[in-house]
Amino acid sequence: MNSLLLGDGHAYGYGLSARQLSYTGHFVRRLSRAGRSVSVEAYAHLTLPESTDMLARLPLSQYDLIVLQLGPDLVGRAIPGSGPAHSAVGDGLPILHQPGRMNGPATRPTSPKHTGTVGQTAFNIAASAFSSLSCPGRLAELLTLLRPYRHMVLLMTPFPCRTWPGQWLRERSRSVLLEEGARRGFSVFDTASVVQPRDEYFLTGDDAHLNAVSHELIGRALFEFYQSAPTIVTVQTTNRN
Repeated sequence: MNSLLLGDGHAYGYGLSARQLSYTGHFVRRLSRAGRSVSVEAYAHLTLPESTDMLARLPLSQYDLIVLQLGPDLVGRAIPGSGPAHSAVGDGLPILHQPGRMNGPATRPTSPKHTGTVGQTAFNIAASAFSSLSCPGRLAELLTLLRPYRHMVLLMTPFPCRTWPGQWLRERSRSVLLEEGARRGFSVFDTASVVQPRDEYFLTGDDAHLNAVSHELIGRALFEFYQSAPTIVTVQTTNRN
């Protein structure tokens, strides 16, 4: 089973110990237990435009499953200080994962320095909210590109955040993705049904990254969603030759 994953640091288990699995690892482990040989090609820290460009250059028909863990940039530009805005992979190079090797380096991606005032931040939030809550052009472009493959695409809503500006934007992005994904015939996994912006779901002292328990909850729920999503054609055999 050939799988493609686009996500952020959570995809490779940022902040987890060497023996703890990311949600990707838990998902793959359950697929393996179901009798499937799984390989995962993963790209981390791509913005929405970068993700669209990457997908346009990949042979999407060669994958059995495409998972997009989308970020909070679906309704406008990112809030200053809310997280990395550029790719941490470098030139779109893939991170190749095999079963049992789902965790990558636990190094923190470089975040942009917060330079705006409170007033400027509030203005940016408002600008993002009113940019387009129906379907921003960049999201529409991504979904249009993926439409021929939607029977093997799982979209994930943004993970929660403990800071109020970050969570505010994630909620708006979540609403847009749930509405547009359903309208365009995609299966959308709502992460808010599994994890919440509360302390018990996050790494100690970290407002943006989930802990090991949250990764396990998401991995398990994502597998169950994959098995039951009506628009997804699941792979019941071993990896194709």
